Amino acid sequence: MTHGSAVPNAAGAAARTGQAADVVVTGVSDGDTVTAIIDGRSMRLRLSRIDAPEHRQAWGQRAEQSLRELVWRKPVHIEWREVDRNGRPIVTMTVDGLDVSEEQVRRGMAWVYRAYSKDPRLLGLEALARESRVGLWTDESPMPPWEWRRLQREGQQAP
Repeated sequence: MTHGSAVPNAAGAAARTGQAADVVVTGVSDGDTVTAIIDGRSMRLRLSRIDAPEHRQAWGQRAEQSLRELVWRKPVHIEWREVDRNGRPIVTMTVDGLDVSEEQVRRGMAWVYRAYSKDPRLLGLEALARESRVGLWTDESPMPPWEWRRLQREGQQAP
């Protein structure tokens, strides 16, 4: 059940009004992107406030598996106000009352995406995961995905 207007043209309308929907996740692309049916259309959704390792990056496939365990084929509640440059709604997602972005960070499967979030609660969860050496924090120096992507764009070999 979708509340508000449809996602197409969400860049303008959603930024002004906000959107919310209760949907079932039909696919998981990576550790921070899922697919769901919204208004009869299959839509890719990007989790807000976090950035998970890329597929070819260390921990990328484990981050995807973690997200799959949390949400695949489950009813979730999403809310969003904006879309990313690829047209994906940037969503806050909850499953059974659990904030999915927070859980990915708690499990050590994602970083707080500092360019877009300064959420003290999320930063605290990341610090705790790092101190506890959970998930990607078991590596000596895990590389943030935004840094990994930059190296890829520059044609450099990322570790």
